[in-house]
Amino acid sequence: MKKLLLILLFIPLIGFTQITSSSLSVNNSINWLELAEAENLSAKSNKNMLLFFYRENCEYCEKMKFQTFSDPSVIGLINDNFLPVMINGKSKDPIIYNKEEYKNDKPNPKDEPYFHNLFKELVEMKNENYYWPTIVIVNGKKKKIIQGSGFWPKEQTLRNLGSLLK
Repeated sequence: MKKLLLILLFIPLIGFTQITSSSLSVNNSINWLELAEAENLSAKSNKNMLLFFYRENCEYCEKMKFQTFSDPSVIGLINDNFLPVMINGKSKDPIIYNKEEYKNDKPNPKDEPYFHNLFKELVEMKNENYYWPTIVIVNGKKKKIIQGSGFWPKEQTLRNLGSLLK
């Protein structure tokens, strides 16, 4: 009987601590949005879109996702000042951007992944090559402000994105 009473007393406490700790926790990840939602919000607000183009099996893309984008100061800077969108730059799926449909020139699942036409539209080649990952900043009027290619460690990300806020 005493054991049952003790169990009944502790169950609400366990539930309360779980609710309290989760409701007080700070956001510890980037609030990635769908492209359509980011476009809509960017047109209505004063926030620029941050388009993060990655590709599968890209060492530097993964490094960016799991090192740079997991840093609390980077998360705060991006969530507070940008509308972030993560896009597979070699996706075979059509993507609607600025009311236009962009496709991959090799949509057949059996074909090797090829650059998505949205990626090619927004990303300029550097030394006659595309580099992964690539961040493109676009304003609410769909005007490209800047792009940066390759892996950015925390300090570089804070510096590059912070300079856009001045």
